[in-house]
Amino acid sequence: MKFFFERTETDQAIQIVLKPHSLYLMLLMLGGWLLNDLVMQSAPIAQVIMPVFIVFMVIRFFALIRIQKEVLVAMKQNKVTTTGSKFSFANPFTYTINK
Repeated sequence: MKFFFERTETDQAIQIVLKPHSLYLMLLMLGGWLLNDLVMQSAPIAQVIMPVFIVFMVIRFFALIRIQKEVLVAMKQNKVTTTGSKFSFANPFTYTINK
């Protein structure tokens, strides 16, 4: 799932970069739903936006759960360092797991 994260592995470390695209897409869908609900009040549009939003959240959850399990195991072993911000395109949130 290159859209949600990018995982690269070397002999010394594993680097996992969480991409902010999906977070901003979820915020955009939520904003679209709120705009529809508060301004346009169109039920047919809301019936399309919310299921798409929910399906996208579920896909994102299951795409990231494997990575989160790997990071949790490494955290228990004190082998993880983090850098970046989850909102930044220039400096995305990065886990570095030392081997």
